[in-house]
Amino acid sequence: MPGVGTCREDEMTETEEERYRALRRMHQQLLRSWNRDARPCIVCGEREANDKDHLPPKVLFPATLRTPKTEFFTFPVCRQCNNSSSDEDFLFSVALSLWVNQDAILADREPTDPDLLALYRQTQGHLDDPKESERRRTLLQPYIGSDPRTGLPAVNLAKLPVNRTLTKIAKSIYWLHTGGDILQPYAPGWWIRRAVDSSQPEFIAHHLKTSNAELHWGDRFISHFKVGHAKDGVGGLIICSLHFYTGRTVGKGMSWLAIAAPSRTTVDGKSLYELSRTMWGNPTIEPEEQGSANNTIDNDEE
Repeated sequence: MPGVGTCREDEMTETEEERYRALRRMHQQLLRSWNRDARPCIVCGEREANDKDHLPPKVLFPATLRTPKTEFFTFPVCRQCNNSSSDEDFLFSVALSLWVNQDAILADREPTDPDLLALYRQTQGHLDDPKESERRRTLLQPYIGSDPRTGLPAVNLAKLPVNRTLTKIAKSIYWLHTGGDILQPYAPGWWIRRAVDSSQPEFIAHHLKTSNAELHWGDRFISHFKVGHAKDGVGGLIICSLHFYTGRTVGKGMSWLAIAAPSRTTVDGKSLYELSRTMWGNPTIEPEEQGSANNTIDNDEE
């Protein structure tokens, strides 16, 4: 995506490198203090954080693309949340691989782009793995139908359950960029959009050019996000686009948009969730009743 912060690991400018290293230091400090104080899982916000997960999920970044310089941010989670999302991470990787490689698949050939080829071969390897193939194929089976263009068996990408993976990525970004605030206690509702066309002028002007883009792994993953901070009266809000295998070009690869609006943060007597419904319609995921955070601000008093 030209001009929005993507680069390969070995092609970072000096300024980008400094900014990335500063983010790494902040992450390590936050992780140490979190573990020292025995703070909870940042996904559910309730159980002990006795495990860790990665940003982005490693299954979306094939091992053959990693180098000694490749670094993943980790975030503290409970074992239950980590284990319960692993199957959906796999399904997300299948959706991603099929989407970005659909031209090659329809032409019955392997992708020519090295990154896309690595992702394609990883998916094939997962489905052929002697220990896991039967279980993984069983996971996929409910979502296999017939391609209307060719009549051949095809995965229905629109029905694959990927919201758990998307929301945990957004939660980890929120946690990192608020210095340790957890999204879940705000009881957010979620709006999730798949196959976002990132080349639309309005999307570029109002999101890509106005959002934070410090989190990126070469041409393979970049996140653009705006985060609401409790100190500003908008705790629990994140607008986050996730872009995979774009080749640094808008409109390429696969992009998702995830928006979390808190039902427990109010502005002028209305929750940000209610206000968001008037803008974006019915949510993909309704707020869950858990946690105890309640940030309220009355703009008349500001």
